[in-house]
Amino acid sequence: MLESHSRAFLTGFAALAVTLLLVVLLGWMQPGDVIMLLARTAHVLSAMIWVGLIWFVNVVQLAVLKQADDAGRAAVMTWIVPRVAREFRLAANVTVISGAILMLAMGYVTQRPLEGAALWLWAGALGGTAMLGFVHAKIGPALAILLDPVIKNAEANARARETVRRYARINLLLSLPVTFAMLAASHG
Repeated sequence: MLESHSRAFLTGFAALAVTLLLVVLLGWMQPGDVIMLLARTAHVLSAMIWVGLIWFVNVVQLAVLKQADDAGRAAVMTWIVPRVAREFRLAANVTVISGAILMLAMGYVTQRPLEGAALWLWAGALGGTAMLGFVHAKIGPALAILLDPVIKNAEANARARETVRRYARINLLLSLPVTFAMLAASHG
């Protein structure tokens, strides 16, 4: 079960499913509450992965790419960057989609006036949506240029590297107030 990350994850998922089934069968939670708990778990887990990857990209990956020689840089760009980018996009998408579902299900989308927890959640949601926008509108297209084996334009690659660096830094900056806003909503 620990031979690979996917097997470990699937084993953890199976343990969660058995636990939730027992909780419902024993009457400790209603099925609707379990669904909301699963949505919140998906949101928090994907946000942890997204923010963790934001920190990894900024603190480790960009520093390694800056310091590596050509062979090292080529290895990182071939083996690490595409995988990190894929997981980064997936975590970003799941975080924002699950957050929107939670805000809708909990009534925060229609609540007026915005105050207390709703105000904090909306502030975090707007920041998270901006971060997602940077992932898809800026970082993704720039990475496509950098990872394309056909494009050998030094000037285009330099601009793409700067775009990735800038928006990775902006996402790092935004990760702190967005996380704070989401946590502050619970303390209303």
